[in-house]
Amino acid sequence: MVISCMCVSIQPTERRGRTPHRRKQRVLAAALLALATLRVHPAYAHGQGLPFAFWGNFPQATAHCQQVLAFEATRCANRVWKVHTDCDNALLDGKACGTSSVPDLVQRAHLDSLNIIDLQCTSPEAQGLGFLLKFEAQTDMNNFCTAIENAFVSTVYGPVMQGAFVRLTDDETRICVEAMAQATTKLWRFAVRARVRALDRIARSVMTPSDKQALIDDSSMLIDGLRALIQQRLEAACPTTDFVATYHHDDRELLTLVGQRADCLAAAVYVQNVVFCPLPVCGNGMQEVGEQCDDGNLTDGDGCSSQCTIESTAPQSLTSRLGRVPGGVSR
Repeated sequence: MVISCMCVSIQPTERRGRTPHRRKQRVLAAALLALATLRVHPAYAHGQGLPFAFWGNFPQATAHCQQVLAFEATRCANRVWKVHTDCDNALLDGKACGTSSVPDLVQRAHLDSLNIIDLQCTSPEAQGLGFLLKFEAQTDMNNFCTAIENAFVSTVYGPVMQGAFVRLTDDETRICVEAMAQATTKLWRFAVRARVRALDRIARSVMTPSDKQALIDDSSMLIDGLRALIQQRLEAACPTTDFVATYHHDDRELLTLVGQRADCLAAAVYVQNVVFCPLPVCGNGMQEVGEQCDDGNLTDGDGCSSQCTIESTAPQSLTSRLGRVPGGVSR
């Protein structure tokens, strides 16, 4: 999906309230420009995270802005992921799916969250959180939402989808993919709630460094505990042999990657240096920031190279499946 727009001058918004029509249009134009350039890296617009020992205890309005950033990043990711699961699960079940509407729904999720941040945060508040300007915080939210889309769609549906078409699959494969989609949804939502709860509490409270770390450690234990439970349920629906035959990785490995996306949220919208997104690993089966594709192996000549770049000799359908475009899907 290619998005084009006219570049306009954006002035930071410094008050909350009803947005004039002209400023709404400017925000939409800026959002479209950001969507069109999401492939530009590094992943985060903000600079180095603040030392965790000194991070937090923000003024009330600044802490509120932090809460809005995390909530809208999560809401955007949840909406986009639901669009894909509704559509791709329908295709797996042999039902119709309005694939042409998917990019529009994805774009709407991005724009809605960008506008909420514009209304609820000011640039001084964003600066108090470690961002240079409010637009920088919006960019990080936007990039994170796209990164989640790429990560989950490539991991869950990559092995069985070619563009808008389902590859020939047997019943066992279909059951495994739908079970993995459900497991991904449950684990991701729980993990991000656990991380956000801990970090939002630190953002608004006076705490010692050890108490802060204890909250982070507790959230990690909760995430690990649920991952183990979800893994058991996943294996009950999709035996390990069937899972490995479908994904070429074991379920624990892929579920761990899913759970770590909560840390990617923390790295994107919380400017601190303790909870951070793991570095991308080519060949792990999840398309991560900086990768054009990740088909789960390091083999050249199959459309996705050993460097996780799309090979020019790849069939168009394979290119569409492995290389997701920013803010949408190759449908």
